[in-house]
Amino acid sequence: MKKQLTIFFVFVLILASGSFAQTDSALISKLLADIEASQFKQDNEFYTGMFPAYRKCAGFPHNYQPDNNIFFTAITAFTLNKLRPYLSDDNKIIAQRIIKNAQASYPYYRNPNGKPYYSFWPVNAPILPHAFFINRLTGILAQGDDADDSVMILLAGDNNDNDNTALKERLIAVSNLKKRRINSTFKKYREIPAYSTYLGEKMHPDFDLAVQCNILYFNFEKNLPLVKEDSATIYLLSEILKNREYMKRPVYVSPSYVKPAVLIYHIARLIGAFDIAELQLYKKQLIDDANKLLAKVTNIMDRIILRTALIRLGATVSELTINSIADFEKTDQDEFVFFQARAAFAQPTPVKQIFLHWNYLIYHFYSAAYNKALWLEYLVLKNKQALQQKK
Repeated sequence: MKKQLTIFFVFVLILASGSFAQTDSALISKLLADIEASQFKQDNEFYTGMFPAYRKCAGFPHNYQPDNNIFFTAITAFTLNKLRPYLSDDNKIIAQRIIKNAQASYPYYRNPNGKPYYSFWPVNAPILPHAFFINRLTGILAQGDDADDSVMILLAGDNNDNDNTALKERLIAVSNLKKRRINSTFKKYREIPAYSTYLGEKMHPDFDLAVQCNILYFNFEKNLPLVKEDSATIYLLSEILKNREYMKRPVYVSPSYVKPAVLIYHIARLIGAFDIAELQLYKKQLIDDANKLLAKVTNIMDRIILRTALIRLGATVSELTINSIADFEKTDQDEFVFFQARAAFAQPTPVKQIFLHWNYLIYHFYSAAYNKALWLEYLVLKNKQALQQKK
C-alpha cells in the first residue's frame, strides 16, 4: 500500500509539473504578443520601434510625463535577445521581429559623428522632455553619450566588430585616471582605473556598479581583449561585494539603479553568464542577501527579479505564480523603479551624499513593457532550470 501511494503521489507531481509548464508556455506566448503590441508602429511621442516609457520627479508635484529615452527599448530588446535560444520556434520569430523593429529607433540616439556611442535621449533634443523647468537648461546641462545605453544597444542585436572595438576604445579612453581622477566615490576606490559611466571626454569619471556590470557583460559577450581596465573594474566590483556596499550603501555605489534588489539582479546576470573567478567567490553571500531581501520586499517586480537572480546564481527558489497578464497588470508593477536619474551623481563628497537624496533632483523612470520582459525572463529561466534539474 505504501509503495502504491508513493507511485500515486509521484504521478500527481508529474501531472502538476506538466500543467504548470503548459501554463507558463501559454503565458510566454501571450507576453511576447503583448510586448510586441506595445511597440510603436509610427513616429509620434516615441520613434517607430520604441517602447513607451515615463518619468516622474520624486519631488511634489511629481510631473509624470512620457519620456522618449532609448534605454528601456534597448534593455527590453537585449533581454529578449538573450532569451531567444530557450523559446519555441514560433516565439523565436516574434522575439526576433521585436528586436529588429527596435533597431529602427537607435540612429536617433547615435553620436552625430557616426561613432557607436549612444545617448539616453535623442541627439540634440531637450533633456527631460515635458519637464517644468530643467529641460530649458539643455544648453547648460547638455547630455552626453553614456556607457549603459551604448553597450545595451550593441548587445541587443546584430552589430559589427568595428563598432564593438570602437566602443571598447572609448570606454578605455574615458576610464578613471586616463585624463581625470574620480572624486565621487569612496577614497579607497579613487585610484582604481575602472570604467566610467559616461563617455564624454570632458566629464569627470563616475562609477556605478550596475553600469560596470553591463560594460563587463559587453566585453565578455563580444570576446573583446581584456585589458587593465577590465581587471580594475572586476577588482572594484569584488571589493564592493566583499564590503557588501551594494546592501549598505547602494545609492552611493550605484546612483542610477539604487536598490539592492536591482544591484543583485545585475551582478547575478553577469556572473551567471561568465565565469569570473573574483566575483564567483561571493555567490553564497549574494544568495543569502537575495533571500533576505525576498523575505521582506513587497513590490511584485522586486519579487520577480530576485527570483531571477537566485536562479542565475544556481539557487532554488519558491515559485511565483501569476496566472494572466490581467492579473499582472493589477499588481503594483507600475510602481516599480528599475532606473533612476540623480543629478548629484558625479559630485564630490559630501555634496554627493547630501544631494543624491534630494527629491527635486531625483527622477524615477517606468516602463510597463520592460516589466513584462522581466516577468517573461523569470518564466523562461524558471522552466530552463526545471528542465536541467530533471536531467
